[in-house]
Amino acid sequence: MTTNSYNTYIKNIAYYVVFIMMFVILINFTVDPGNIYPKLSIQKDNVTLKTHIEELLGSEYGVFMPSGINERSIKKALAEYPINYDCAVIGSSHVMQISAVRKHNSLQDICLSMKNLGVSGGSLEDYLALSNIILNNTKYLPKTIVFGVDPWSLKLNQDGKWVEYEQDYLDMRKELLQSISSSNLASKSLILNLINLQYFKRSLIALFTDSVSSTSTPVPKFDYSNGLIRAVTLPDGSLVYSSENIENNKESIKKISGKHNYKIVKDKFYHPHAVELFQKLITHLKTKGIDVVLVLTPYHHKVWSIKSQPIIGVMKAVEKRVHDLAESLEIQVIGSYNPNIVGCLPDEFYDAMHAKSECLEKLDRFYKKH
Repeated sequence: MTTNSYNTYIKNIAYYVVFIMMFVILINFTVDPGNIYPKLSIQKDNVTLKTHIEELLGSEYGVFMPSGINERSIKKALAEYPINYDCAVIGSSHVMQISAVRKHNSLQDICLSMKNLGVSGGSLEDYLALSNIILNNTKYLPKTIVFGVDPWSLKLNQDGKWVEYEQDYLDMRKELLQSISSSNLASKSLILNLINLQYFKRSLIALFTDSVSSTSTPVPKFDYSNGLIRAVTLPDGSLVYSSENIENNKESIKKISGKHNYKIVKDKFYHPHAVELFQKLITHLKTKGIDVVLVLTPYHHKVWSIKSQPIIGVMKAVEKRVHDLAESLEIQVIGSYNPNIVGCLPDEFYDAMHAKSECLEKLDRFYKKH
């Protein structure tokens, strides 16, 4: 191959890569299945959100999740809604099945009623933002805040979607650190998310799926294990996947290879400054008279089957750090990333890292009454 032809070959590859990246960026920004980027159209206002929450809380069996409204905006509106409740559950999609209204309830000894504020890709920044929203609702504080701690939770800048309630994050950060020093990490994460292949996959699914109503539609009584045509939010904010999602997962769980390193970086277990920030948040909540409980939800047995993969070392290190943190703050840790410790069976998972309510129900035996 001559020098000229080689240079032409490299240029063609570069053009191809740039074209693919631009295509991915365009699809992710315009389709935006998580509704995290600004749109030219008029957004849903607070009245719509309030109406949705009122319909949700007033429903007997839950409502279909509306499209076109940011998930974090919905959870913020739920956190703000003036109603008495025992527990706020904060975390990622791993805690969305924790519920007080299912047949297989979780944390029954702590939470007779709850607001499940779990959000997709939930991170430490979400902890701060949602805690700030909860504390601002001074007349209706929960007795307990339950944090679902994932293997990536003790690090900052793991997900940029928290920018939806960025001011709440900054307000709480200022309260804890007496400083508003912050970088544009959220903006950087949102930019990087435009070339995220997992988000691109979600965008393509949304692009070729029939659009659904943006209104809240109450659902009839149904079997949670089978789901309905669309995902359902139960009256406590917990989630029931769509029937299609549940059916697809029955097949995908058979194909779990064991390798699963979502948000995991080898040998980077946690950031000391992030652990310190989380510690300050917990201490701050305790001064407000709120108990804090940390929950570790298990990963599927097949994930643990390959001992050499990075996530195994991360899960072990983070779980130990969580217990050390809890001991120093005199709070409880419930559960484990290891399904055998929790007592979960292989068929009690939706996929590699999302446990079913049948598994999460077993978290109760970890709770120690004072």
